[in-house]
Amino acid sequence: MKVRFDKNILSHALDMVQRAAQNKITSNTNNGILIIAKDNKVTLQANDYTIGIKTTCDAIVEEEGDVVIASPQMPGMIRLLPGNEVIMENDHRDTLCHFKAGSAHYRFPTRSYDDFPLVEEMDRVNVCKLRCSDFIETTRLVSYAAAAEKNNPVFNGIYFEIKGSVFAMAATNTHRLATKDMSLTMPATSEGRMIVPSGILSDVCKLLPVEEDAEVEVSWAKSHAAFTFGNTYFITNLISGQYPDYHRVIPSRFDVEAVFNLKELSDAIRMVSPISRDVSYNTVNFNFDDNQVEIYAEDSDIGGSEVSIPAKLSGLLPLSIIFNCSYIEDILKHSTGDTITLHLMNRGPMLVEQEEDKNYKYVVTPMRGK
Repeated sequence: MKVRFDKNILSHALDMVQRAAQNKITSNTNNGILIIAKDNKVTLQANDYTIGIKTTCDAIVEEEGDVVIASPQMPGMIRLLPGNEVIMENDHRDTLCHFKAGSAHYRFPTRSYDDFPLVEEMDRVNVCKLRCSDFIETTRLVSYAAAAEKNNPVFNGIYFEIKGSVFAMAATNTHRLATKDMSLTMPATSEGRMIVPSGILSDVCKLLPVEEDAEVEVSWAKSHAAFTFGNTYFITNLISGQYPDYHRVIPSRFDVEAVFNLKELSDAIRMVSPISRDVSYNTVNFNFDDNQVEIYAEDSDIGGSEVSIPAKLSGLLPLSIIFNCSYIEDILKHSTGDTITLHLMNRGPMLVEQEEDKNYKYVVTPMRGK
């Protein structure tokens, strides 16, 4: 086989599939990157049995063929080649695949095509489409609330709930919940509920095109979900298990409503957080009373930090409550607008409401402490 590539096009295609390629040269699996050249199109794919990625790119195919290259260094090295054109050559009698550009010549070992785990595409029965920009932004606003510990894989994932023209994402570590609804460009072909690993979802977002009108197609089956965008197909295993009904976690009644200037609240939390980080359980205290909120953290061995800021308060006052400071910092980092509203209960979870995006909800449970 002999193929002429634009170096930037080849590098981009390799970057797309590299995430699913086996990175360990000593692996016993016959993984790597499969390259198939036919009809002036080149298909690249990789599959590590957890995710599979397949993409196509333009090229000048002088001799058709296929080859499996197992070298984790290859994508990075291709970027180092001089000039704009890269020539790839392989003779099936040769155990090396050659890449040439100018005076540079790279050689990478090949593996057997017959044993390569091909990326198989699902039947597109359960399908929906949405804007890539919406998908990326919603993932960013939700994924940080997922659990980091591995003791319960269900909470390491992002929950998808698809119904009609609404696509909802949710993430929780059982102490806090972030959820947001998106509008689909057209109704989904069927209802869907699934748990996607948060790390893999992050990888999908890194690969999605950023053009304003770009769309991603999401399809799903019992144990897999796939994301199709441009010339790329990305399939992943789903997390098995029962995700809790997060709708029941979102409170509908409150004792106190507090409306803050977002910047003032963010600055106040920033001022007390250095003490809070060294306090047991990273707690921060709130005292709500008379349109004034006292925010403080203290420890007899460390010291204390305290600041008071105005807020528009209504409800059953006064109210004192304690939260994990990091959980408060996280939602403030992901908030926009001039104001932010906290809906509080005396002994129950708090709902954080955005000024500009009512479809974005954040719930956090209070803590015990002093």
